Amino acid sequence: MALYDLATRSFWTYSEYRRSRAKSEEIQRFQERGLRKLLRHSAANSTYYGERLRGFDVDQCRLQDLPVTNKSELMAHFDDVVTDPVVHRANLEQFLDEPTNVGRLFLDKYPVCHTSGSQGQPMLVVQNQLTLDLLFAFQMSRGYLNYGNGLNESIRRFFSPARIAVVISKPGFFPSAWIWQHLPASMRRFMRLLYLPSNDPQLSEKLNEFRPTVLVGNPTSLDLLTQKADRIDFRSLKQVVVNSESLKVPLRERLATTFRVPVLDTYACGECVFLTSGCPAGGSHINADWAILEVVDELYRPVPPGEFGHKVLLTNLANTVQPLIRYEIGDRVKMATTPCGCGNRLPRIEQIDGRTAEFFWVETDTGVRKLSPYPFQHAFEFLRNVREWQAIQQDRNRILVRLEPLPNAFVDLAFARKKLDERLQLAGFEQGLDIHLEIVRHLASDTRTGKFRRFVGLPTSPEGRIEAQQAPALKY
Repeated sequence: MALYDLATRSFWTYSEYRRSRAKSEEIQRFQERGLRKLLRHSAANSTYYGERLRGFDVDQCRLQDLPVTNKSELMAHFDDVVTDPVVHRANLEQFLDEPTNVGRLFLDKYPVCHTSGSQGQPMLVVQNQLTLDLLFAFQMSRGYLNYGNGLNESIRRFFSPARIAVVISKPGFFPSAWIWQHLPASMRRFMRLLYLPSNDPQLSEKLNEFRPTVLVGNPTSLDLLTQKADRIDFRSLKQVVVNSESLKVPLRERLATTFRVPVLDTYACGECVFLTSGCPAGGSHINADWAILEVVDELYRPVPPGEFGHKVLLTNLANTVQPLIRYEIGDRVKMATTPCGCGNRLPRIEQIDGRTAEFFWVETDTGVRKLSPYPFQHAFEFLRNVREWQAIQQDRNRILVRLEPLPNAFVDLAFARKKLDERLQLAGFEQGLDIHLEIVRHLASDTRTGKFRRFVGLPTSPEGRIEAQQAPALKY
């Protein structure tokens, strides 16, 4: 890499890091400029957004006055949403259907991925290069605990690159697996990557040879890795970065105890891969200079910090090829109410409570009611001998609960059931449910999505007819 390129990349990365320490007024000014640029570009180059934004003054309008969109709407009008006329859904789907295309650029210029589809139809996402430049810049600065200072840090990393081991559960175009195969050339002098699936038979040997300074993976893959930790040399490890799935308190503590380094929980999605940077103090900081996340209730009204919203609305300021403006995501998020002590001044997500779609509709004396994961979560996640749990709704009021013990541990099913009954009673479900608990050797990720689902409900609305379903097949 030429010295000029090194200096340019170093200055840009440091400027992105510095903004995370800036006053909120500076961040808001940068965000506002990015929003106006996105709105003008989208109105002029996207048929879909040209219609949606008609009648709005894109240089003055408030974001919260603009219409909300969602995955179904954008997928139905995909060719009209994108701003590059050579991008078509049919060609993109054909590209994604070919496994050998993983790591290649669509039309030789666009990184692409699809979401897991764990909540329904997958979203096809066409990225531009800026989205990936930001992702890796944030990984090396805002999301790296040992980040130093500007050019000095770049020189240090030039001679001693960060060694990032990425452990995935499922290969393919899923964001958490696909992203790392598109490391920008400008970053390759500053970091080394080891990219391998969690079922690699030589996993331990490869990690020992690589000696990672950063370990990245989803909770399921990292939890399985804790069981092999005594065979792997993690003395060079500086931090663990968790992505893709919700990180529960017991697992976070287990990862921190096993690896003896800070655990950073990153909240992101295929639609905005750089959305947050994990915080060592807990939660994650929204990269609000490049993305806007609105926490709202069922009627899309703003929810104040300290309270859970019903969903979030995402506006990605960096991706101009497939604009996402007030894009609805069914995540229940709570923002922090106090400044963070880590030095990062960007707004911080304090807690993520999963998808609003993660519930069971059950029949009660007063009609059909919504049963959330809370009673199950509170009953099982603090049982010391339970590694993981899964609840599967097999019929309207029939639920199968699977408990996976920690290695060589014993789980008292009677005690577990007692705790569950106590929590259900507190939630007002003390009768009418047919619940069966069983012990299993291992709970695996969904073979279709590559993600682990703790709450597997029937695909129906409360008014709709339901079909009994079988429990997912276990994989050993």
